[in-house]
Amino acid sequence: MKSNYIVAFVLSFAVLLGWDYFVVRPRKRAALSAEAPITAPAAAGAPAASANPAAPAPVRKENLVVYEIGENRLSINRWGGAVAQWEILEDGRWLTLVPRADMPQQGLGTFPELEFRTAQEGDTLTLTAARPDGLRVEKTLRLSDTHIHTLGVKTRNAGKADIDVNLSIGWGPGIEAGDEAGAKGGASKGTQRAIVAEGDTVRRVKAGAFTGDFRWWAVDGHYFLAAFVPGQPGASTLRVSESDDYFAVDRSRVETLRPGDERGTTLTFYIGPKILADLKATGLGLEKSVNFGTFAPLARLIHTTLLTFHKATKNFGWSIILLTFIIQAFVLPLTISSFRHGQKMKAVQPQMKRLQELYKNDARRLNVEMMELYKRHGLRFMGLEGCLPVFIQMPVFFALYNALRSTYELRHAPWIGWIKDLSLHDPFYVLPVLMGAGMFFQQKMSMASMDPSQRQIMYIMPVMFTFFFLKMPSGLVLYWLTSSLLGILVQVILTKRHAAAARP
Repeated sequence: MKSNYIVAFVLSFAVLLGWDYFVVRPRKRAALSAEAPITAPAAAGAPAASANPAAPAPVRKENLVVYEIGENRLSINRWGGAVAQWEILEDGRWLTLVPRADMPQQGLGTFPELEFRTAQEGDTLTLTAARPDGLRVEKTLRLSDTHIHTLGVKTRNAGKADIDVNLSIGWGPGIEAGDEAGAKGGASKGTQRAIVAEGDTVRRVKAGAFTGDFRWWAVDGHYFLAAFVPGQPGASTLRVSESDDYFAVDRSRVETLRPGDERGTTLTFYIGPKILADLKATGLGLEKSVNFGTFAPLARLIHTTLLTFHKATKNFGWSIILLTFIIQAFVLPLTISSFRHGQKMKAVQPQMKRLQELYKNDARRLNVEMMELYKRHGLRFMGLEGCLPVFIQMPVFFALYNALRSTYELRHAPWIGWIKDLSLHDPFYVLPVLMGAGMFFQQKMSMASMDPSQRQIMYIMPVMFTFFFLKMPSGLVLYWLTSSLLGILVQVILTKRHAAAARP
């Protein structure tokens, strides 16, 4: 293999692998808030009293009440009837999805200047509040262990004058990523993002205001999701604010309630882990919120394969090893072809050295003669053939990387001993060192057909890969280590067979 191809390959791999490691944004929380105007015709009449004043309501001390409904535990702030904290039951312990935050506006809060009364009946929370001007507000929060919940908001004008109602439902302070590596500054740093679905298209939106017919909108927290589906189709405005400590303020268009008028809106929402089966079961296309990266179809196939293997092995580490065996079986024909190519290169080494000595002062003539030598002995692609097995595995490598870091089912998945989470890096760096050693021996076995300059580069590769893999998910390192060990085994077998066939 020519040294320039090796250098190009190493640099390309370094750029692709290093991009996610070094080029990451600071961890931020994304706030979503959407206009949810009550459907009511504009009415003429007496001067209206504003239900929500133009200026933000003053910050009030939280007045919390805690409810535990099924696998959900909520801390409700009576001011605005907002969710101050949300926990779900995971493996027998409470996991905080929405952390406490000292902010004027909290999740699902409406009319923050009103203090709501709360009552529970089964899986339903009812929150009611009243204004001296006759505005009556009732919020109904119905919870489910399937993580799909509904929020209904009704307003009624019990007064004698028209009331302008400005209803908007916001969400804050984001949702936990569940990404311990990101919290520690590891390679899989996660940044929450706001995403929207318009038809079948899912896209990310940055801070600002957006108007469209959104099928749903969400805060994506890596392993967890807070997604919201409007009750009525039609155009709405979405406002996104993104910072370390934030609050979102909505200003939707004013609707007028005449005396005796009653209007309402319903919001369906999903708060929970990004389990593909659960997301698909919603029928809303929420599974598209799982970011599988550039090689998404392949990553989904790997994810499905790992889950299938896990049913038999009960361990994702062994499932990754089994997956590696299958991948190596697919690339075995290329590995055999690469080995034969290496043996041909080894056989023509004496002729190559003679040509290099003969035309050491004539580079152009040397290239012509070397090309003729390659043609006579069937050496194609200028030596690039030896890289094909590795190149073929690159999409698999990056697809597996995205599957490991993006799929909830692989979060906290142990293997053996000290490997407690295959989505995190090896805390003792044992696997990366073993992987580097395996690469070194694999390269050393194939160096007989290389010139000295190529050998120097091949010696550097294991060191570079070891450095890159120090903070990579241990499941990814396990895949590469297993691949190297299988490569060594195949090379030993092929070498013995070649030697036996060469004997008279």
